[in-house]
Amino acid sequence: MHAYRFRMLHEDQDDFLRDFDILSSQTFYDFHKTIKESVELQGNELASFFVCDRNWRKKKEITLINMKEESQEPEDEDDRRSPRQSRIPVCEMVKVRIKDIIDDPHQRLLYEYDFLNPKVFFIELSKIVDADKGSQYPVCIKSTGKFVTATIPLIPDNIDLDEEDVALVSEFDDIMDNDDNDIAIFEAEPEF
Repeated sequence: MHAYRFRMLHEDQDDFLRDFDILSSQTFYDFHKTIKESVELQGNELASFFVCDRNWRKKKEITLINMKEESQEPEDEDDRRSPRQSRIPVCEMVKVRIKDIIDDPHQRLLYEYDFLNPKVFFIELSKIVDADKGSQYPVCIKSTGKFVTATIPLIPDNIDLDEEDVALVSEFDDIMDNDDNDIAIFEAEPEF
């Protein structure tokens, strides 16, 4: 049996790298669980793999939960509100084996985790190796760097702000405080 070796990188962190070995018969759900554990992604957020071409253009989505309707109504040909978007095929991770997707010796994938606060990883098939019968798969065989999520720093109370910053914050506070008064005034006006 064969195992596929994938290398995973993150564009914002030069020191981050993961190499994974996964059996060709295992599913993308197995791969997802291993990535989540290796990278220490918190929570149970939605995730998707995207099968890409050499230029990282998405060709197919392999999602944790398929939330798109199977039978969508055809688009109105006279719909001028927005340009037509090409829809890529979607399937669920638990139903797709690794060998069903790999058709390029350097197959590229994107792994997106948590669509509200997206974390996007670049994955590429680096080689196909013989599977070790005594090993458990999938497995992270190389781990370099810790994945660090960007957080918005809180402004401490004792920070020195210049006059313009204080005025801006004060103006924002005034707007937020007047919100309730605006609603009361609006409700008190006579109907026309």
